[in-house]
Amino acid sequence: MDFMPNPTKAGVLALILWWVFLFAVLSVVQWRSKRAFGLPLAYALALSLIHPIGALPYALDFYTPRSQILLDSGNSVITTYTGLYVAVIGFAAFVVGVVFRPIFFPPHDLPAPKRLHSNLSTKLPHTLLVMSIVFFLVIAPILRRIPSFGQLGLSGTMLSVLAILLLAQQAAQKGDFKRMWFWLGSTLMFPLVTIVFMGFASYGGAAAGSVWAMSYRFIKPRILAVLGLMTMLYSGMTFYTNYMRERTEIREQVWGGSGFQGRLNSMMSMVDHFELLSFQSQFQMEAIDGRLNQNDLVGKAVRYLQSGRVDFAEGGTLYIAAIAWIPRIIWPSKPNIGGSGGLVSRFTGQKFAEGTSVGVGQVLEFYVNWGLTSVIIGFLLYGFLIQYLDQRAGEGLLSGDLWMAVKWALPGLSLMQAGGSLAETVGSLAAGFVFIYLMHRFIFAQYYDDGPGAAMARQHSNRPPRGSKYPQSVG
Repeated sequence: MDFMPNPTKAGVLALILWWVFLFAVLSVVQWRSKRAFGLPLAYALALSLIHPIGALPYALDFYTPRSQILLDSGNSVITTYTGLYVAVIGFAAFVVGVVFRPIFFPPHDLPAPKRLHSNLSTKLPHTLLVMSIVFFLVIAPILRRIPSFGQLGLSGTMLSVLAILLLAQQAAQKGDFKRMWFWLGSTLMFPLVTIVFMGFASYGGAAAGSVWAMSYRFIKPRILAVLGLMTMLYSGMTFYTNYMRERTEIREQVWGGSGFQGRLNSMMSMVDHFELLSFQSQFQMEAIDGRLNQNDLVGKAVRYLQSGRVDFAEGGTLYIAAIAWIPRIIWPSKPNIGGSGGLVSRFTGQKFAEGTSVGVGQVLEFYVNWGLTSVIIGFLLYGFLIQYLDQRAGEGLLSGDLWMAVKWALPGLSLMQAGGSLAETVGSLAAGFVFIYLMHRFIFAQYYDDGPGAAMARQHSNRPPRGSKYPQSVG
């Protein structure tokens, strides 16, 4: 590894501190921007969970992996340091992309004001929350059975993230901080719901983390935002380590078809044996190392590629991502994309047990194409894209048009898959835009004066419908 210093525990800690510094720079940029929604912070948090936090055990003097699984996998301070080194470079490029995109491409003027129904500013968050519940319980399970439609159902369930965020922000703007903390605290239900219904905590945990990261932008005073984020991270990691201890029993109940009561009883074992996160606990640190340490896979890929036992992809995975948005129902002969686990095995040489979920992650996937060059360029462009969507969503907040904010933020949430493949991310992004188009066309366009049916309404009256309010705003 001639492009980095010798791997040491002190080196791992130094890289973690560099990451914290970059996160702080990104936070200041988001705090100062009037057109920010918080998407860059949400992605930064998702990336942080699998890189600096995943590497944290190797910054501790006492820690050395002892479990047979980790020993057989070859997890070590060498691979972790190597992977984290590459990840820090990528994260720095991402922050540069977010910071400099408005400089090279200045924000455009806000759209001309149009008449906007007051419901889009007052009732929209509650409406989105109800819709997300309907999607989760009814519509999404149906759409999952239809080829090429499953992602649309997932987009519908993600409305809950934006609904709770908007409800918390509205409460903060009114000075009702008790209600604001109530809505932020309600995100604890996300991982509980996904565990009970699916047997996975990661989906709900990612949703809750996104809400907290984006709320980090508007919580004041800033020291309270920092303390809140740190408390959320500690609480989240505590929940994670307790869940990992009871995961097998919980999944046996969920996947075995047990009733609702049986699933809840299995989860109660987490409460009965609850333990706070301890950085001196071998089991807890191994739980973090085994499931969150994406650096280990990146480091193995770096070493495997430099050994010459496998060639760089040279854009191969990027091509797969580029065509991922085309649904197979339109292109039946589309090349088989395959899963993240196949990419990881190919470029690390590590084999995984059948059924094991392994995410390739953006750092690893960018690296396997052209090395550090593609990591820097890839994350720079990723930062540009997320910042663009964030700016457009922020314009919606600035103008009071909450549906406009949702139209840009919901597709942006698909980019938060820091541990997934680019093909999965692109597919989710495309589905998000399709979902938003359908929702706007058939539901929300009528609340604008240029929406379907508005012309007919104006033929009968030049005034708003009786009993409604139409403040001047931006569409």
